[in-house]
Amino acid sequence: MKLWLGTTCLVVIAAAVSISAQSADTRAFRPGARVYITEMPDDFDSFLKAALVAKKVPLNVVSSRDQADFEIKGSSETQKASAAKKAVLLNWHSDEQASISVSNLVSGEVIFAYTANKKSSTHGKQSTAEACAKHLKERLQKAK
Repeated sequence: MKLWLGTTCLVVIAAAVSISAQSADTRAFRPGARVYITEMPDDFDSFLKAALVAKKVPLNVVSSRDQADFEIKGSSETQKASAAKKAVLLNWHSDEQASISVSNLVSGEVIFAYTANKKSSTHGKQSTAEACAKHLKERLQKAK
């Protein structure tokens, strides 16, 4: 009985420490956090960096992964307007999709993810990057 009680106490304490450590890592994603943006296909990382500045997202973007606490990964895809869309609808705008995820470099936990899907996007990748930045900023404002 004593062995069972001791083991149960150890398991409960270990779980509490684990939960506390995870929530501390998540809470650290606040305005001013240091993030590294990985290279992304189609140069989407450049669009995302510009969007973070344009939308005034309160993050410190660092140039080295070693200096960062969090990492932003993502991808984007562009579908150019088809000939039929141009001829029938007189619409030359592309369809854009992009997704990003922010993960804690210490724990590996994904703490934020967002996908943007813009049909007939006038400004292409800029539109999806700004949508991602906008939602990232909203997440940071909730963390205050």
